[in-house]
Amino acid sequence: MNIAICDDEENVRYLIRKLIEKQTKDCRIMEFSSGGELLQFWRREDREQIEILFLDIAMEGADGMETAEQIRAWKEEREEPLWGSLPLLIFVTGHPEYMAKAFSVNAFQYLVKPIDEKEFADVFALALRECCHLGVKKNAEPRKILVRDGNITRNIPVEDIYYIESNNRKIIIAVGDEKIECYGKIGGMERELQEGFFRTHRGYLVNMKYVERYSRTEVQMRDGSRLLISKYKYQDFVKAYLGYLAEDGR
Repeated sequence: MNIAICDDEENVRYLIRKLIEKQTKDCRIMEFSSGGELLQFWRREDREQIEILFLDIAMEGADGMETAEQIRAWKEEREEPLWGSLPLLIFVTGHPEYMAKAFSVNAFQYLVKPIDEKEFADVFALALRECCHLGVKKNAEPRKILVRDGNITRNIPVEDIYYIESNNRKIIIAVGDEKIECYGKIGGMERELQEGFFRTHRGYLVNMKYVERYSRTEVQMRDGSRLLISKYKYQDFVKAYLGYLAEDGR
């Protein structure tokens, strides 16, 4: 596990390092004395993954908030999830009044200076538990479904499916720029897929991962497709979609 400490006060970096070492020896600790130094490391193509980042809010130059905003923008450009992803950001600050703004950049937790050893241990234990959970989630075997495409049987990763459309006795599976047509019923696909998918209309089953926006009458997918929402399904869709976002950490 890689843990980074970014603080312009050497004595604070030393204290956090010692507190980490009291909790675990199974880690590599990196230190940065400024936000600029951290961002320079972050932009390297060959950089190591940082699992936990302790970041001081008030530093000279690029302060912690500006640094966190740039990391967030970097992740948005790559369409990475902002919640429920690494690194876990723990703000360290002598100014508690900044904490309300801290969560706008998806902070996991925060510590107030002078750092209390018991509070540090509690926050660090939470971070280790979350890292373990995220590691299991990341390494989970991706779900796949078997479909018959003409004379070929294909094994399609579920996460690559944008939506499924019913067309008489056939279904059309939208996978990226490809439309796969095969015999089947959309109700059967709904029962098979379940998690992460929602039947917005009798003719459409959407993967909530690729929902761009929605109104009371349609869902717009990330590929530009506009799919109908039944007026009887709208409230249930909104509830399911918000639950999906909360569960997925977006």
